[in-house]
Amino acid sequence: MSTGSFLKPKSGAGVKPAEFIAVVTDKQSEGVIKGYVTDQVMPHTHVQTGSLDDMIRILQHVERSPSRLIVDISGSSMAVSDLARLAEVCEPSVKVIVVGDRNDVGLYRSLLQLGIHDYLVKPLTSELLSRTLDTSRAGATMDGLRTGKVISFIGTRGGAGVTSIAVNLARYLADVTYRRIAYVDLQPYGGTANVMLGIATNNGLSDLLQNIHRLDPQFIDRTLVSKSNRLFVLSSEVSYGTDVEVRAGAIKQLVAALKHQFHYVLLDLPGRGGTIMNDAIDNSKLVYLVADHSVHSAREVMRLKRYAESRPSEPDLALLLNNPVDPVQGRVTTEDFKAAVSMSVLQEFPFDGKALAQAENLGESVVEKGSAGFLDAIVHLAGNMSGRKEKVIRAPRFGDRLRNVMRKR
Repeated sequence: MSTGSFLKPKSGAGVKPAEFIAVVTDKQSEGVIKGYVTDQVMPHTHVQTGSLDDMIRILQHVERSPSRLIVDISGSSMAVSDLARLAEVCEPSVKVIVVGDRNDVGLYRSLLQLGIHDYLVKPLTSELLSRTLDTSRAGATMDGLRTGKVISFIGTRGGAGVTSIAVNLARYLADVTYRRIAYVDLQPYGGTANVMLGIATNNGLSDLLQNIHRLDPQFIDRTLVSKSNRLFVLSSEVSYGTDVEVRAGAIKQLVAALKHQFHYVLLDLPGRGGTIMNDAIDNSKLVYLVADHSVHSAREVMRLKRYAESRPSEPDLALLLNNPVDPVQGRVTTEDFKAAVSMSVLQEFPFDGKALAQAENLGESVVEKGSAGFLDAIVHLAGNMSGRKEKVIRAPRFGDRLRNVMRKR
């Protein structure tokens, strides 16, 4: 049986996080579950009375989600919505057993369709738990509610601010919204993500891609570099002058494995095409094109849009317009940019040079540097990803009319 030590955000030496957690609403069910785990000599468990909100709070603060959990929805009038909230903090690979007080076939079928392993109607018994838990290792997961989502970031030019946006989004999702994030910097010769995060690369990405036939959760765990207990990085720093060959399908296999362990897999793509970009785009649910206020960026947006739309997967596309340098007269205006590319701007990021420069050089979060404008834009972008609608943040408009420029070219 667990003590509070299993639920600490960072476990001490020799202490493992709970592998099985149960939160039920009544003492009788708690007693039955405690009796079962004692009889089965199950290590690293935590059982308590409480609500679904208590389970969510526990999962927000443990280092890793358990492999199995039991949650009680007795009395809930919105079971599906409640379980969707649970899925937001629960890793996709977790096997979830739901307990309730309604003997409702319709509810049971709905929960199974959502990906729940099983639904047990009270009163609980040791035999019922044994029949369910002994087979749960092969059961369904929370994937039906919230699978790991793959998002790619592509810049239209060097310095457009792709990594600044992607890194700070990853930090916000991990530190504030309690999502488990895998950040994959696909620039084989060394990107800037490690510097911005204040960590060193271990060439884990190249190791995985060269040994893709050995891919398993343990191998992946050994190659990930941890920024925090919810943010992990895969990157490489291959020597200049060395040819990098990635066989077709390798990125797909890697992404498929990461989706089972993380809420979001963020792919920071190098600024060129080829096998890496093809695989990344084909296996992404959403692609963010990051552009600045320039004619060159507008032309590249159109090229990248045609390219992404020609891929078999046809991922969702969204345009982010960034201000990575101090806006000056002569820049393309937002309205002219949209008209030229025939694509709406999902969001514009304001210029926040001092805060971003300090954060990058110190390997700290922009949040810690007290930035208001850029941080607000990151919060809004995270809201867009989860479906929440907020007021769009617009940066000041500068520049001549792009359409006239484009006509002359």
